[in-house]
Amino acid sequence: MKICVFGTKNSTIRLLNYLTKNKINIDTLVVLDPRKSGSVHISGHDSKITTKAEDLGINCFLAQTYSLKSDEDKNFFKTKSFDLGLCTSWQRIIPKDVLSCFRFGVFGWHGSGYEFPNGRGRSPINWSIRLGLDLIFHNCFRYSEGVDDGDVYETRKITIKNNDYIDDVQEKAIEHICDSAIRLISDIRNNKLKLSKQINNPFISFPALNEKSGQLYPSHINVSSARNIVRSCSHPFPGAYVTLSENDTKIRIWRADIISITPDAIQIEKGCLFFSDKEVFVGFCDGVLKLTDYEIELEKKYKLPKNVNLRCN
Repeated sequence: MKICVFGTKNSTIRLLNYLTKNKINIDTLVVLDPRKSGSVHISGHDSKITTKAEDLGINCFLAQTYSLKSDEDKNFFKTKSFDLGLCTSWQRIIPKDVLSCFRFGVFGWHGSGYEFPNGRGRSPINWSIRLGLDLIFHNCFRYSEGVDDGDVYETRKITIKNNDYIDDVQEKAIEHICDSAIRLISDIRNNKLKLSKQINNPFISFPALNEKSGQLYPSHINVSSARNIVRSCSHPFPGAYVTLSENDTKIRIWRADIISITPDAIQIEKGCLFFSDKEVFVGFCDGVLKLTDYEIELEKKYKLPKNVNLRCN
């Protein structure tokens, strides 16, 4: 079976390594040409992915467009006669005329806190954490020309624990990606592939999240929602943050805990950030976050004062 994989992130390499270890040969990895990738932000992009793939004996095709709509990209697939495509972390719709070049189709994965057809769209795992949901339905499905509306091969329920961050949930998803890819390939080889059509009903779809989506407004949101946002856009994503009103200093927040009791020495006000000698706190409408992993991004040379309330935007 001639297999092609689409992807640009660590999860792609994880899949390639797993398949190779299980004696499944991958013919080609499709990545975005590095000379083109500067104009596209891809969270968690692996800059050495082609080298790693070539070390595994896998050919690499450098796509000229992330949309795969250039004549060069289309012609490549027309001439290769691939049997199966597997797609991880390729954040664009693959055009119909590319999908049609694959004998058994192109399969990918999509996980959201809502069952298909709900939960389609962008950043679905991030959104599920952001909304405070406690599981995702992680689907392996065959791509169509629509958005996440193809026939489903299998679905696994993945639990989101209260202390899970986005990288924790992604790790669980990658485990399913690797396992289900093996089953998918085996079923195709043994002529046992069975797919289920999605219900054609109105559905909820998620919009894309970006760096600005991580901004926290402490005067306007509750502490639980704030922590969910922090969890949803931590590494490998851009991170949550607050900005200080006086000097536009940005505090990038990677991890944080809700504290039930504020130390006596800490007099934190709603909508403010407070530096003590050793710790940083942010006051929200109904509680306080203690920042356990953060970075200070200063626009100008400025020493942040301690033990005073700094108003957030």
